[in-house]
Amino acid sequence: MDDHLLQSLICNFTSKNSASPDHPTCLPEMLSCVSHVYVTLVAMVTGITYCCREKSTHVAPWSHYSGHTLRWLLSLLLLLSYMCAIGAGAISASDSERPWPYLYVPSILGLVATFLTISLYNAWETGNCRVPLLSLLVYWAGVGGLQGWKVWRMVHAGYAKDLYVRFYVTIVVAAAYVLLLVIELYLLLSKRYCCGSCCAVPPSLPPSDLQDREMTFYQPFVNPVSMVTYWWLNGFLSLGYKRPLEMSDLGKLPKEHHAAVNHKLLGQAFNEHMTKWTSAHPARSLWASFVTVYGWRFFLGCLFQFVGSLLAFVGPFCIDRVVQYVELSHQPQSNTTIPQGVSLVTFDTFARNGFVLTVVLLVALVTKACCLHMANYIVMREGISAKTGLQAMVYEKTLRLSSAALTGVTMTTGEVINHLSIDAGNIMDFFLYIFYLWSAPITLVVAMVMLYLSLGEAALAGAGLMILLAPVQWYLAMKMGRLQKETLEQTDQRIKKSNEMLQAMKLIKLYAWEDIFSDMIKGARKKELGVLLKGFLYGVCVLFITRGTPILTTLLTFGLYTLIADEPLTAGKAFSSLALFNILEVPLMVLPMVTRVTVNAVVSNRRLGKFFVAPEVDGTDQELRGESLPTSSEMDLVNAFHPSEDQRSPLVINASQLGSETFELNDNTAIQVEDGSFAWDLESKQPILTDLYISIPQGKLTFIVGSVGSGKSSLLNALLGEMTTITGSVRFSSAHNCVAFAAQKPWLLNASLKDNILFGSPMDRGRYSAVISACALQPDLDILPAGEETEIGEKGINLSGGQKQRVSVARALYSTADIVILDDPLSALDVHVGTQLFEEGIVGLLAAEGRTVILVTHKLQLLPEADLILVMKDGQVAIQGTLEEISQASPHLFEQWKEEWDEQEEEEEEEDVKNDEKKDKKEEDEKERKDGKLMTQEEREKGIVEVKVYLTYAYAGGIVLVIVAMLAQVALRGFAVARDFWLSDWSSAASGHNGSQLETSYTSMFVGIEHPGVTDVEYYLIGYAILSGGVILTTLIGALLFLFVSYRAAKNLHRAMLDNIVRAPMRFFDTTPLGRIINRFSSDTQTIDQKLQTSILTVVSTTLQCLAAVVVNAIVTPWFLIPALPVIGFYFFMQNYFRASSRELQRLENISKSPVLASFTEVLGGLSTVRSYKEQGRFSQQFQQNLDSTAKTFMWLNTANRWLGVRLDLIGSVIVFAAALSSLLAAVLGHLAPGLVGLSLTYALSVSGYLTWLVRSLANVEMKMNSLERVKHYTEVQTEPQEGTTVTPVDLPANWPSRGEVRVSELSTRYAADLEPVLMNVSVLFKGGEKVGICGRTGSGKSSLTLSLFRMIDNFAGKIYIDDVDISKIGLQALRSKLSIIPQDPVLFAGTIRFNLDPMDSRSDQELWDALAAAQLKGVVSDLPEGLDSVVSEGGENFSVGQRQLFCLARAFLRKTKILIMDEATASLDLETDSVLQTAVTTAFADRTVITIAHRLSTILDYDHILVLKDGRVVENGPPQELLCDTNSLFSALVRGS
Repeated sequence: MDDHLLQSLICNFTSKNSASPDHPTCLPEMLSCVSHVYVTLVAMVTGITYCCREKSTHVAPWSHYSGHTLRWLLSLLLLLSYMCAIGAGAISASDSERPWPYLYVPSILGLVATFLTISLYNAWETGNCRVPLLSLLVYWAGVGGLQGWKVWRMVHAGYAKDLYVRFYVTIVVAAAYVLLLVIELYLLLSKRYCCGSCCAVPPSLPPSDLQDREMTFYQPFVNPVSMVTYWWLNGFLSLGYKRPLEMSDLGKLPKEHHAAVNHKLLGQAFNEHMTKWTSAHPARSLWASFVTVYGWRFFLGCLFQFVGSLLAFVGPFCIDRVVQYVELSHQPQSNTTIPQGVSLVTFDTFARNGFVLTVVLLVALVTKACCLHMANYIVMREGISAKTGLQAMVYEKTLRLSSAALTGVTMTTGEVINHLSIDAGNIMDFFLYIFYLWSAPITLVVAMVMLYLSLGEAALAGAGLMILLAPVQWYLAMKMGRLQKETLEQTDQRIKKSNEMLQAMKLIKLYAWEDIFSDMIKGARKKELGVLLKGFLYGVCVLFITRGTPILTTLLTFGLYTLIADEPLTAGKAFSSLALFNILEVPLMVLPMVTRVTVNAVVSNRRLGKFFVAPEVDGTDQELRGESLPTSSEMDLVNAFHPSEDQRSPLVINASQLGSETFELNDNTAIQVEDGSFAWDLESKQPILTDLYISIPQGKLTFIVGSVGSGKSSLLNALLGEMTTITGSVRFSSAHNCVAFAAQKPWLLNASLKDNILFGSPMDRGRYSAVISACALQPDLDILPAGEETEIGEKGINLSGGQKQRVSVARALYSTADIVILDDPLSALDVHVGTQLFEEGIVGLLAAEGRTVILVTHKLQLLPEADLILVMKDGQVAIQGTLEEISQASPHLFEQWKEEWDEQEEEEEEEDVKNDEKKDKKEEDEKERKDGKLMTQEEREKGIVEVKVYLTYAYAGGIVLVIVAMLAQVALRGFAVARDFWLSDWSSAASGHNGSQLETSYTSMFVGIEHPGVTDVEYYLIGYAILSGGVILTTLIGALLFLFVSYRAAKNLHRAMLDNIVRAPMRFFDTTPLGRIINRFSSDTQTIDQKLQTSILTVVSTTLQCLAAVVVNAIVTPWFLIPALPVIGFYFFMQNYFRASSRELQRLENISKSPVLASFTEVLGGLSTVRSYKEQGRFSQQFQQNLDSTAKTFMWLNTANRWLGVRLDLIGSVIVFAAALSSLLAAVLGHLAPGLVGLSLTYALSVSGYLTWLVRSLANVEMKMNSLERVKHYTEVQTEPQEGTTVTPVDLPANWPSRGEVRVSELSTRYAADLEPVLMNVSVLFKGGEKVGICGRTGSGKSSLTLSLFRMIDNFAGKIYIDDVDISKIGLQALRSKLSIIPQDPVLFAGTIRFNLDPMDSRSDQELWDALAAAQLKGVVSDLPEGLDSVVSEGGENFSVGQRQLFCLARAFLRKTKILIMDEATASLDLETDSVLQTAVTTAFADRTVITIAHRLSTILDYDHILVLKDGRVVENGPPQELLCDTNSLFSALVRGS
């Protein structure tokens, strides 16, 4: 049977039309249907098999077959080709005599078959089923051969001579099938999967990420379609829709996103570039590092962005062509003869068909959406990777940062925190917007070229206007950048002050200084808001110019076109140009923002670069930055990784790092200092320590003694490498020595007590028990609610000073360090405990293990135990040697020591009391829950953001202003819609005109408006100008109103939060991590200040734009509502579906940020401790885990945003398609004006973007509102009752209390309503002017009693009367301002000495000097260059702990209140200084009531009154002599014990 007969049978051709030009394609087309049906049958069998098989519990979507990506791209090409073939076939069928089915039916089947083949391949690939691929091999061979045959027949028929769509589509389809066949053959030959198990290549193992069941972020491993549409996220979002998401639902990220990997890559790149360019260019090195690590992936993102940006111009092109098609359809058609055969379609005819153009528009919009969202995903992914890498670098650098750099004037804690949070965030923001730097200018150029091609010279005028305004925008953007830098500086100051206030909140409350420090923060906030307001105003100018430029450009261009062109402004030209102007609006709006983001990034990069080259502790400058330790599986992702010998810590502080040099000293020497001079500041001209020649004996006990401020602690820091070596050297005996360090101010972690002692070391239960016993911690463990598992609050808030010190020493004893340095640990301990610790711990455990011990102490009675004694004076070693050698060299000093230690021995037993008090103090200070947990879980709202949260913002901004701002936005949209309808009428006017008169054959939307005296062109032009002016004016008014709303809201919300926080009870600060509170004042406040108002404005404007688009399209074509309403309904479902997950992800992200800041601020306080124990690696690893949690929530959240964005763009594309199709049908079938068709298409084209922006903005507002929720929560924290119930400050006598009498009546107190009482039924009377000593064992309630006088805790029963006034009836401010306390822990603030002594500036200089003299500080301050105005660094770090305590004493002397409480105020002082101060207190407060929690019993033996507490009750009360006479009294037992 020949071809002609077979063709006649199949295609049913007659001899009459056998010469049809399409005759050769019929037979191959119809035969290919058999292949397509074959695939359908295979798919049915596979589907049935899939449904019947047992489902796997864990199927990893891993794409791993050869040619995978190419196969997907060829399949997509086939889909597009078949769509073109269907369109061409439909046009041919409509233009032919008969609707030949073979013109489109085989293409439809081919389209379906292509969908099925790619679905089958994906199912078999992810299921690792290779044998079924043979069925596809058969299909590719069969259908490819038929398509090749079809091409051959068409070439022989002469179709290659003309540009027929059908011919070239067939060539593309045939080539695609051939390539798919080659891929399938290659896979078969390489894997040999059809040869049985003996010859087949085993399936490949999945990547290590997919082998981890906890890794659920599959984006890098799915197929291309799922990758660009984020289909794999469906299950996750479905879970989030059903219930609130939890952190455990997020699993793990792939290792390439881990902080350790990015830290390693970024750190190595930074080191390489620093080596290349030297340290003079750290900022440049940092930029180069970003390019090295992330450059090529950014290039891929830029490629997607470029394609998406170009596809945006398809819309205006299609509008012009569709309107032309409508105009042609309205013209009278001449009688044309329908061809009897098949009419093939050329490319020109195909491209001019309006219905084809609507499909092209749909495909272009879908492709654009996928490309742009893929670009956004890539930069988001690299941005968060860069941020986590930078944050890890900041943390690692902080661990090596010298104390001088951190406490000097050049760098503060607040700045370092900002480096971590704000600067790293600014770099990430730059990554997110980086491709706009080139895509926005390209978009501007392409749009202007297309406008010129459409409107000619008139477009040049519009371009000229844009060019003229561009420098103005650039200038404003640069000003905003400079203001942003200034804002960051002001924010640094505010956060610094906030952090300082929160750190010292207890002291501030005790002194009633809340208003002082609150006002300081408000002052800093006022300056910050002033700069912010300027930035807002510049932002309004930028917005005004950005929004106004396209409008003015449109007006100028259309006006000039009507004046200089020879033809009228047609609908096609008008609305394609309008669409182009809409495209112009985006880069014009984005460029200033990108400029601002870029400037911020440059500033932050410069700050970070400067930080990364800041001075480090001696011996670590040569170390590689970025030396964090990835896991073994992460090592494969980084190059040139050199593992450390100590796998816990690649940043070890060994001997080479602890001093300037390392030498093999003789076996008897552990540390040697030769000609050492040291300073805290590298630029200091005056060293703190000078002329040091020291040899510390190996395995011996060395004492360092001296008066307050003599340089004892500085010497220890010099040995640890914490000070800058000016001259000389510090040498260690071995490069492997490590140091255990117990600081004078104990540093504890927010962890369990056990973890604080182990400090990363493995548990050795025997050694642990011995250390607990030696440090006398077992009684404390017995009374703690969860024993050793009790959670220790930040800074050890729930432990006493003695307990904190003993835990710190226990950490040093438990370690295996060769050298142990203890900085005055015994001063915080009572005699019994101190003696036990010294004998069992220091002399016992440490000596038995042969470890070298360096001990700073004021306990001179222990000097006989020393193997070496160093006596410090004025920063020098005045004398050194054994006790015998010193007694011979300086008999006077030895005699003085003997007198002092005899006195100390008398009081030692009192110190038993002292530590009791300390333990009591903090044990009472914080009673934990039964499970030992202290810190509360961070609050987290669930479900939708409540309306009251939005109302909070509205009322904070001014409800009237909010309403007026909303009305301005409505007016703006009304003017814009009226202007566009006006343009529709104008452009629909008939092209036939006489001079300046236009005639129209369409009904005008403004038909009732008369315009006598002006021509039609003038009429339309004037009307368009007026409406455009209305748009510009309302834009300015609306922006200004929103500016003032946001400014007022930011101001009022911060003030409300601050006012509430400073009035919160101490229980709140004890149970809330400091980092969590700081997060409210930094990150959340910044969100409200700078981001929330923009998001709200975007929501309002896009909502109105979407409503306007739907209304306009409904007016133009009511049939549009038929497809639009279901799509809009689906849209609302989609955004609700998404927001259920997005809001929880945002909340999880915000919560995940707090541990990052909390752990960072925590380690800032213990850098020397962490370094000495070589625990930098462990701390870095923990910090990186916190970063991974934050990155994980960020990645899931933003990937979910991409999931939503793609679907919303698809919905928008469908709306555009529906609008185009409905208006096209209405125009073709009816008589719809071309201008209205253009208007409909323009609005539909914009609505796709508006819908996406609306849901994104709604989700974004909800995310930002989470910050407002958190701030709002802190504005509602329960506060202390500020005012008295009956006695007001006016009612109190001016000199109250005049006598200082304190009467306690049946008092019971507790720290919180849900905790047990710590004082029960206490009744006692302290007469005015009495000196009262309070004694008692641990937990007896001593500190609780003193705190109850200040109403710092809950006095839930009984009364306290001061001079017969019930203190519960007095306001807290009035009460606390009349009392004075010298706390156990000294607190100094950054500022001047004057400010620290008298923050209210109410005392004269003479009074200040008198107070300093009384506190033995006059000489110290006099020696400072600026005297009272000398700078006190943050935390008072430029003074010793003892000196800080003396400043606190001077502060109390100045207050001159009738009642003074001394809470172990002289614990860190040597005995001589303590004795002088006790005399000073007795003299200065001779007529005042002094209540002392005893430190040394000898100091209270001559007191008037002794109160002994036990278990929260008074057991003894009376004069000391009376109590001593009773040999059975507890007090006499304590004294006898001494």
